[in-house]
Amino acid sequence: MEINFFWRRVNRQLKAHKMSKLKFAAYIEIPYSTFNRWQQNKILPGVRTAYYIATALGVSVEYLVTGRDGKDTKRRTKQLEIWKDAGVEMKKLVRKMQKTVVKISRD
Repeated sequence: MEINFFWRRVNRQLKAHKMSKLKFAAYIEIPYSTFNRWQQNKILPGVRTAYYIATALGVSVEYLVTGRDGKDTKRRTKQLEIWKDAGVEMKKLVRKMQKTVVKISRD
């Protein structure tokens, strides 16, 4: 397996999700310096971390390693986008509710 391809696939998924490496590293709770060093020095993460990376990107570890996936990667990528959009809408709704509660409590 070519390590470069693993990181190319990760970067391709990050681009598809419009997510920076810095934001992604924080999302999967890995220091950015570690994540960046892995990519720069062409180091593969451990199995557990590779699983976290793949899951967060909505793909399988198999896809990141081989470029092939037994499941529909496009479908899962679209599903992940829908979940992200729903999360944004939920955050807006929670903020709106919090403002309403504060307003009511002042009255």
